Amino acid sequence: MTWRPLHSASRNADLGLLHETFFICAVTTILCIRTDLWLTDYPQLGGHGLHIAHLLYGGALMLTALAFLLTLLGRRVRWVGAVIGGIGFGFFIDELGKFITADNNYFFRPAAGIIYLVFILLFLGSRAYQRRRGLNEDERVRNAFELIAEASLGPWQAGSRARALRMLDQVQPAHPLREPLLRMAASIDATPDPRPPFWNRWADAVARRYQRATTRGWFGPLVITVFVLWALLSAVGVFALVLPFGFEEGAARGGFHSDQVAHLTFLNWGSLVSSAASVILVFIGLARLVRGDRAGAYVWLTRALLVSIFITRVFSFVESQFGAVFGLGIDILLLISVQAMARQEVRRGFELNQLHT
Repeated sequence: MTWRPLHSASRNADLGLLHETFFICAVTTILCIRTDLWLTDYPQLGGHGLHIAHLLYGGALMLTALAFLLTLLGRRVRWVGAVIGGIGFGFFIDELGKFITADNNYFFRPAAGIIYLVFILLFLGSRAYQRRRGLNEDERVRNAFELIAEASLGPWQAGSRARALRMLDQVQPAHPLREPLLRMAASIDATPDPRPPFWNRWADAVARRYQRATTRGWFGPLVITVFVLWALLSAVGVFALVLPFGFEEGAARGGFHSDQVAHLTFLNWGSLVSSAASVILVFIGLARLVRGDRAGAYVWLTRALLVSIFITRVFSFVESQFGAVFGLGIDILLLISVQAMARQEVRRGFELNQLHT
């Protein structure tokens, strides 16, 4: 057997979706665990000196995912591994507080922020790896081969065939495997794709309606109004925490000794500075919008949201634990909306250029 260097291994064309599936399953698992424990008043499994931590479930699920990936062939197995592995990682990382404290404190306050930071670093690492370069010819051939190999599992779906052909079309004719794979794909009968399950159809319908809404005249002003409110609320929070407006002792924010600047902790300062930065970026974006530079405005609004998501929310999770999920959800919805509007602006500019030429 000839060993190839790891850096020369072929990348999966579905790696982005597989990583996202892993992250979504892990985050959803954590939120479900925390909600269930809160509703049931934090029960413990075990007795007589024993306590079965749900970290053990996480280890068992991650082992199951590895067993699938190491034992079975096929692209579908990877999706099963991503789901089971993500759920297992959620069970595992949720108990982080127990293993970074001397007293095994599950409720260690910074644990939520550290867990959130772990997911940020994993997400950024995944995105950086995806953006490093596109698939090369050998990787396209390898992924096309795996798509064609699905025909050995049963009726070959037309969607898989079309995707394999698209990948092979991007390979130079001189590649030794291109023509054999094209002939193989042409010789296999393909069946129509089955009707997607209900949840896929529902998600697609929601996405289509959302995309249509982004083209309406009221959508842009609505999002901008929300941004103004978002920025104003952040600004009020900043000034309320920094200036002595007559709060009672310790009433400004959990973790403060009082509402005086001298008593602010590192977490408080981090939250204040990053919130203030987001507010400034929002108002720069709104100023660009007033001047008619819509594309530039969307760039600055996106920057404001990224500062909030990747910096401010880290401090929020430390200070307010998993209560910060609601604010994070608003940030993500606003980011999706702004990016949709930016795509519409790019499309509109392209159409205007086509008319002028």
